[in-house]
Amino acid sequence: MSGWKKAKRYGENDIAFIIYTAFPFYLTRAKAVRLTWISRVTNYYFLSSVPDPSLPITVTNNTGEDYQSNTKKIFYGLELIYKAQLSIPASSRHKWYFLVGCDTYVNVPHLLKRLDAYDFQIPHFIGGSVGTQICFHRNGTTYKSLFVGGNTAHVYSAALVHAIYPHLFQYVNSIWPQPNHTSSGQSDVALSCLIFHLGFNMTIVPGFWRNTPDKTIQEFGLTEALSEKEPSSYHYVKPEQMIDLDEFYVYQYVDRLINDRNWNELKHFIRLFIGTHYKILRKNYRERLEIN
Repeated sequence: MSGWKKAKRYGENDIAFIIYTAFPFYLTRAKAVRLTWISRVTNYYFLSSVPDPSLPITVTNNTGEDYQSNTKKIFYGLELIYKAQLSIPASSRHKWYFLVGCDTYVNVPHLLKRLDAYDFQIPHFIGGSVGTQICFHRNGTTYKSLFVGGNTAHVYSAALVHAIYPHLFQYVNSIWPQPNHTSSGQSDVALSCLIFHLGFNMTIVPGFWRNTPDKTIQEFGLTEALSEKEPSSYHYVKPEQMIDLDEFYVYQYVDRLINDRNWNELKHFIRLFIGTHYKILRKNYRERLEIN
């Protein structure tokens, strides 16, 4: 309850939050994300191949809407987003790229504190879990490699995205297996293989959980699950639980600010929360008018 410390190095507007989704999830998982934690951030992108008036979709043409399409959807989306960044002044560009699925809850203030230790101008590939899978050479032969699990989020510094940007299209179309292959949908493996192939390493940090809070406790035990006081994200979160988690962490944040008598930050957050609430109400109202 006490001793809340705000992130010192970055603000939420330094991060591009990239959420990959699909048309069947627009009104469930994606909408829950949009109504909760993403409503309080500045830069966010929903990656999909189908446009929709209810979501600001970054359309990834020639991909698809099934699991096998995730890899091309993410590679094409990163390419589109970074290409647009190159047209604006360097001082205004995203410093970090945070990639998650639409069933992930993110505690943005906690995430920002995780990034305090890292310079966005240096290539960093950050995640929460490691596995082993198959990577592919250009000639189709394979090799085993570690990979950073996408179920705990992928975090890329701007310097890393700059380095992989020229290789995204060719890698996903010429080296990584196409949709009829069993490995084609493993987007986290594909990204890890490319990044490691280019000579960059990974950084694994705590607080990016690969499951929901209750299943995290079941998997690791209560003591270990609670050892991380400021978790950054949870995965496999259903829409109803997305709302529950957001409510819990909003109350926790407010309680901590009150306990520390941090009135300026409390005032800022209350105004932000009220402003985003009415912004969402207006969006929902306009969408109903369009539907009717």
